[in-house]
Amino acid sequence: MSEIVLQNITKSFGSVTALDDVSMTVPDGSFVVLLGPTGAGKTTTLRIVSGLEKPGSGDVLIGGKSMRGLTPAQRNVAMVFQQYSLYPHLSVRQNLEFPLKSPLLRTPQQEIDRKVNAVAEMLQISHKLDNKATALSGGEMQRVSIGRALVRNPQVYLMDEPLSSLDAKLRADLRIELKNIQANSGATLLYVTHDQIEAMTMATHVGVLHEGRLVQFGSPREIYEEPVSLYAAGRLGQPRINVIPAGLFAGAPAKATSMGLRPEHIRQGKGRKPRCSGWSIWVTRRGSIFPSGNTHW
Repeated sequence: MSEIVLQNITKSFGSVTALDDVSMTVPDGSFVVLLGPTGAGKTTTLRIVSGLEKPGSGDVLIGGKSMRGLTPAQRNVAMVFQQYSLYPHLSVRQNLEFPLKSPLLRTPQQEIDRKVNAVAEMLQISHKLDNKATALSGGEMQRVSIGRALVRNPQVYLMDEPLSSLDAKLRADLRIELKNIQANSGATLLYVTHDQIEAMTMATHVGVLHEGRLVQFGSPREIYEEPVSLYAAGRLGQPRINVIPAGLFAGAPAKATSMGLRPEHIRQGKGRKPRCSGWSIWVTRRGSIFPSGNTHW
């Protein structure tokens, strides 16, 4: 597998800036999750890495090689879209086989059969292999779409919210399976989601995007415990971080107007009568203080 490097990527659609000077390194063999709300630039990043979109400026390197001018097929990446895209006239088996029958791969039929059967069993669709794609439920279609990526051995896996249309139990099962596949194969995987549970349980690194800019990049624990802003802090944690006026705390910095507290940082104290009706809040050393309106604290 290969390292992905984004160098000062900018992309606009008309007057809308989708990505604004994004630089990021996805380490070889890592599971990187891009986290953010709709419109943050997550899918655009994937499409630029895959070659489906051209950046306005900047460059993408995969395995140390510039991707400038290369088509998606020449980049040897496998992408799973948010909306499953299958060949409706083909069976499930034929859809899974399709990437392996590429003239570039020239995979022997025996190896194709082995890979297709293994992936179908893992995704719980072995009993559907002879069905037409149009005879599947939405969740089954998405599993086939994921399977088409998993049967290959590309430089990079790109996944755009692949579990969003699945039921809760299957979604939880596939989180474990995808993480196991990535860990055991050493694959480089760039994964888009707005689900913080997926980010916390699957990622080795998380990139937090906001309005086309990369706000923070690091391990899930680093972003959870040392966020650079209230926005970054709010992307991880369940229940969400508490934001409280800094004036309630005597030890708050002079310029701070808000404090961000994780639930585990709050302790019941003896309290004082005037402010909190017999209650007080103690903040542990990891309590985080944010000046309101600033990007960094």
